[in-house]
Amino acid sequence: MKVKNFFKDTLDDMQYLFASSKTLSKKEKKKKFRAWSAVIGIILVIAQIILTVMALLKLYKLDILPLKYAIALDIVLVLAALFCFTTQFAKTNILGKIISLFLSFILLYTFLFTAKVGSTLDKVTNSTTKTDIIDIIVLESDKASKLSDTYNYVYGYNTVNGGNECVEAIHKINFDYSVNIKSKEYQDWESLISALYDNTEIKVMIINDSMYDTLKEQHEDLEEKTKIVGTVELTRTIELSESDKQVNKEPFVIYISGNDEEGTIKSNGHSDVNILCIINPVTRQILMVSTPRDSYVPMNINGKTGYDKLTHAGNYGIEASISTLESLYDVKIDYYVKINFSGCVDIIDALGGITIYSSVDFENGWEAMDTTYHFVVGPNECNGEKALAFCRERKAFSARGDLQRGENQMAALSGVIDKITSPAILTRYSSLLDSVGNMMLTNMPTASITSLVKGQLSNSRAWNIHTYTCDSQTGGPYRYCQITDAGYASVVVPYKLSIDTAKEMINKIEAGEIFDVDEFVEEKTNNCANPYQLISVPESSAKPTTTDPTNSSGSTGSGSTNSSSGTTNSNSTTPTQAPTQAPTQAQTQPATTAATSSATTATKKNN
Repeated sequence: MKVKNFFKDTLDDMQYLFASSKTLSKKEKKKKFRAWSAVIGIILVIAQIILTVMALLKLYKLDILPLKYAIALDIVLVLAALFCFTTQFAKTNILGKIISLFLSFILLYTFLFTAKVGSTLDKVTNSTTKTDIIDIIVLESDKASKLSDTYNYVYGYNTVNGGNECVEAIHKINFDYSVNIKSKEYQDWESLISALYDNTEIKVMIINDSMYDTLKEQHEDLEEKTKIVGTVELTRTIELSESDKQVNKEPFVIYISGNDEEGTIKSNGHSDVNILCIINPVTRQILMVSTPRDSYVPMNINGKTGYDKLTHAGNYGIEASISTLESLYDVKIDYYVKINFSGCVDIIDALGGITIYSSVDFENGWEAMDTTYHFVVGPNECNGEKALAFCRERKAFSARGDLQRGENQMAALSGVIDKITSPAILTRYSSLLDSVGNMMLTNMPTASITSLVKGQLSNSRAWNIHTYTCDSQTGGPYRYCQITDAGYASVVVPYKLSIDTAKEMINKIEAGEIFDVDEFVEEKTNNCANPYQLISVPESSAKPTTTDPTNSSGSTGSGSTNSSSGTTNSNSTTPTQAPTQAPTQAQTQPATTAATSSATTATKKNN
């Protein structure tokens, strides 16, 4: 029987749709059943068509499907709708109903999932503002327990470091609560902290939360003697030049900044992870360059120039860290990703765990994680907690602690990239989206992220990932933190060779060159006349000797004699005196050690 006869018969059956079954013959009852079956089927098909349109619109808006897949999907869904509709007028209508119902559930899930993806991307991308948290701090013994208890107190703040934001916070308190807070200015942290301890001139210290964390590192009793009774949030725009890179056609650079805090990610704060990802989508090359958090490097922040620990740049916002690294490596950073490293536990668990290739055999200490894990050279299967222990540990590596930790962080990041770009991720996108909302911020536009996803779907060729850690002198003298004015601190000073090597590799990746990282680093090291030369640092930044100057090992905060003697003169290219002990492996091969072990495993893993 032809299809048109089924249409005719169905129309004839419709006259019995609402007829009472009591008045119908057996044949007429059968026609009534067919009529209701057709109506239910048509309703299912209409719902299927509506869900098809909704899902396709969401997919088109998200723009993650390559054109060839989008066309194929459109054809399949249109044919499926036609089949399900026409079968409602044929004897195979049960099959049409089953297919229509099944597709409707799939389409509904697709619609909800794409909506969730879009919502998450809107939450974490296009981050153009930052929120400064200003702490209201009193002595631990003070009876004040909340902000309102301090309205009659005199507030003290540092005018040289963060003074403007403190004044703004005081004005905000005055305006919001109709009070008139009195304040007193100080020129340095020592005077301010002493005045708070004395508790005569002032009873409140008002300070940026990230700077408070920095000062607690330098003043061991500060956390014990003080408490926060209130906070003020100041939101402002991040001033970064926009990037218009075509991320599937042009090389681009992402700065990954991470901290080791719990909870929702903050705009400002120490940057414990500093990784530049140079990505060339054409050659499928990724170079990750890690810079130790304690690197003593030049900065220009809010018009103030000087040398400080790289991690301290994060106190002034992501833009301060970006400008510092751009200047250090002569590179333009297109985008940033700021992550909460502790929050990565949830992300890695959502991925179903990752495989981390370790270059060393070690066990983590209790400072890294309560549970002790043993990591072997080669692949290590890690859940979120184990991966975090791997990334945190540094005391197991002696003098190379910070450098090895940087390598380990890049190894973990390589494992995440490997998992995200694998087909296995398709079943875990939903749980992954649930985990990233409050633990990641980026200024990369949503369109660029979806373009990357589309590019990965179009071209599943494996990425070749190289890693490189910039080596530094360890065990040198304590140096003054000139930007934060936080006093003398333990730092590492980068080797000039290591910085120059990183610059050249960045340029090579951006230029589309494919090369062996290990061979390149080895060649650069062998051809360098003085691998011990440090980047230029001011001689006056070193902490003065407090003991007998004839005793070369008695400098406060100094490590080995070799380290001190080679860094005192900022223009020196060779140590001013011979080392009294054999250099460590990191000092003997400042760049090779950092690159070879990590780059080799990452490259093998992704080929």
